[in-house]
Amino acid sequence: MLENYQTSFLSNIKDIIGRHWLRRRPHLKILDMGCEPGGHQLKAIAELTSGEVFGINVPENFPSPEAITVAGDRVRMLRMDGMNLEFEDSTFDLVISANVIEHAPNPDRFISEAARVLKPDGLCFIETAPVWTSARGHHIMEMMVAENCPQETAFIDDGSVIPEWAHLNLSRDELERILAEKLQPETVQYILWYLYDSNDLCKQPWSSLSESFHRHFPHMHLMPRPLPGIDLSKMPADGREDYLVYGFKAVGRKRALGPVARRLYWRLRKLGL
Repeated sequence: MLENYQTSFLSNIKDIIGRHWLRRRPHLKILDMGCEPGGHQLKAIAELTSGEVFGINVPENFPSPEAITVAGDRVRMLRMDGMNLEFEDSTFDLVISANVIEHAPNPDRFISEAARVLKPDGLCFIETAPVWTSARGHHIMEMMVAENCPQETAFIDDGSVIPEWAHLNLSRDELERILAEKLQPETVQYILWYLYDSNDLCKQPWSSLSESFHRHFPHMHLMPRPLPGIDLSKMPADGREDYLVYGFKAVGRKRALGPVARRLYWRLRKLGL
């Protein structure tokens, strides 16, 4: 029932819990900011702890009765904005989020809220791709086109239809002319609407997100990743490192490990544990 990216996310959460000694707390209280609305991912997260799991999202019909049933008794699904959490400070042991922050109108606020509701010795884990300044930061994916333009058969998200960094290098009219040579008119208009008119994308560079993480989490480990196989000749002329970061994983703490725990942590990391 879970997509590949969800399975990967769950694997990362399990790894975070193990590597950072959260297993010592069997009754973890976990918040998933921008959870999968069907309840399946939350159910799987709840299986990692005997505590409570909270999942929030913003659609008007969230949560559905069916999703509540799927998620199970130890999961609470709430309609709530991640930039205005209705939880008290220091509520959660673990705050997680996958593929959400690139849609947040104010990502700095999103990160600050995650830090606020996290216990001082808790952990925050956020991952996402693609970020706006990456080669495919336009975020037009094959699944989206198939869902919104079912008549379209020619769209591929590999840089051959929408050129790499086209959303940064080209004007709306220029991109429209390129797309019109390859796609059906309805698809062209959907892509242009999503990219230029919708409010679904956070149009901030990677460096801005990085600064926000470090501002709100004194102890932050960022793991940016590139997109292999891209044509760097199409990169914007100013050549910022932002353009090479496709996605990232972020692990944050509000309080540092003690010296003994820190040494043990790095020894375990070297052993691959």
